[in-house]
Parts: sequence; C-alpha cells; structure tokens
Amino acid sequence: MSKSQVGVWGFLLLGLGLVVVGYFGPWIPHKTAALTVTGSELSWFAKPFAQVTRALFVLPLIAAGVILSLTAQRLVTRSLARIAAVVLGLLVILASMPVYDSILTPEYRGQLMMMIIGGGLVVLTFFTPWLPHRIWGISIVLLALGGILPALWQFAAFHSRVDTLYDDVLGVGWGFVVCVIGFILLLTRGALAVAAPSLFAINPR
Repeated sequence: MSKSQVGVWGFLLLGLGLVVVGYFGPWIPHKTAALTVTGSELSWFAKPFAQVTRALFVLPLIAAGVILSLTAQRLVTRSLARIAAVVLGLLVILASMPVYDSILTPEYRGQLMMMIIGGGLVVLTFFTPWLPHRIWGISIVLLALGGILPALWQFAAFHSRVDTLYDDVLGVGWGFVVCVIGFILLLTRGALAVAAPSLFAINPR
C-alpha cells in the first residue's frame, strides 16, 4: 500500500472515529451536565415527543458499525481477522441498545428492528472482500447518507420543542458537530472510491 493509499484509508478511519465519538458526545448542550443529552440518549430523550421517530437516532451508530466491518474486510487477509472485524462491527451496533428490560417493549420495537437489520448487514460484509472498489464506494456513500440524514431530519424536527421544554434557546452540542464532520469524511472517501477506484483501491489478496 502506497503512502497516499495509507492516508486515504486513514482518512476513512478518522471519519469513523469522529462519528462514534460525536455520537456519544452532547447533541443538546446545557450548562447543567445532568440536562445535557448525547446522541446515544436521544432515542430515550425523545420518548415524550410523539411526532419524532425515535428509532432513527440509532442509525448513525448502526451505519458506523457496518462501514467499519465493510472497510476492514478489504484491509485484512486472515479469516480470523475478518471474523474479528464482523464481531467488532456488531459490538458497535450493540452499543446503541437500551437497557435490557426496555428493548423488548413496543416503544423500542423500531430500534430493535434497525439493530437486527444492521447486524445482518455487518455479517454480510464478511463476503465482500472482492467487491469492486467503485461498488464499495457507492456502498459507503449510501450507508453514510442513511446513517446521518434521517437522524438530522428528526433532530431538526424536535429541536425547537426541546427549547420549549427547557424554557431556553439551546444550540447544538459539540458531539453533533463532530458526528456530522465524521460523516462528511466518510462521504468524501466513498465519493473518491467512486470517482477514481483504481487510484484508491487496495486488494489485500
């Protein structure tokens, strides 16, 4: 792998890191720490808002888990390492699970279904090491868009209601900003793979 390829793949891994860090960082800031809401807490926090599809707030982490495993399948050669990548992707998705006694309740059914679908996609990535790099890039772009756009849509839909709830005008937290930047990096990397697959491809075989 050339230095330029190392840099481009590192670019993607940086994006993944920012997505995960941002997701667990504050999306709704408040001067009181106990009232600050992280991305991982949004599906619970939005429970009183009937207009909000709370399950969509887990999509950033699910997309990150799938992209992580999909990428690792191209960078490692040993079967054991590829299995480990699948397990790691599944663990990332499981981090979005609410407490055990809540996950089977009707209000969390949508979140559970999204986690199951995401887990299935992670398992399927094991069979993608020979995927053409342009198709891989399209997959990254679609996963990144699917991970961030629905969450942004729902976040924008109820943010003003949060202001009313807190009786204050709140901005957005650094976690939200970092997560969005991470997804922008992922989209950029996927777009590069589509535009110039031969330049940025790597075949570990």
